[in-house]
Amino acid sequence: MRNVLYLIALTTLISVQLKSQTSEDVKAKTESAISHGNDSTTINMTIDMSNYLHLMDSIDAISSKSTGYRIQVFSSSGPNARKDALQSQSDFLKIYRDYPSYTKWNYPNWVVRLGDYRTHLEAMEFHNEITSLFPASFIVKDEINVE
Repeated sequence: MRNVLYLIALTTLISVQLKSQTSEDVKAKTESAISHGNDSTTINMTIDMSNYLHLMDSIDAISSKSTGYRIQVFSSSGPNARKDALQSQSDFLKIYRDYPSYTKWNYPNWVVRLGDYRTHLEAMEFHNEITSLFPASFIVKDEINVE
C-alpha cells in the first residue's frame, strides 16, 4: 500500500511538471533534438518522459483493483474444505455463468465470493436475487477487480 501511495505521489509530481506531453510528443522532440544537434539535456528529458509514460502504464495496471463488496456464499475449513468450496462455486456457475466468482484461501477457511460491486447497494441487489439458493450468504467488504 505504501508503494502504491509513493507511486501516486511521484506521478502527480511528474505530471505537474510535464503537463500534457504524449509519447508522440516525446518521439518528435527526440528526433528534432537529434537532427538539430541539440545537447544531451534535451535528449535525456525526452528519455525521462518515455520512462514517465511507462510508469503511468504500470500504475494503471495496478489500479485495476479497488475496495468494494462481494457476496460470500461459502466458508469452511477442514480436509475437504477446498473441494467443497470448488463444488459450491461450480453450483453457482451452473446457474449464473456470466457473474464473476472467486474461490480463495482466507486463513483458516476456504471461501467462495461472488461479484465485483463498487457499492453496498449493488451487492445487495444481487444478494437478494441469490438468497434462496444461498440462504447463509452475506455481503463482505473485499478487494474487487475494476474494469
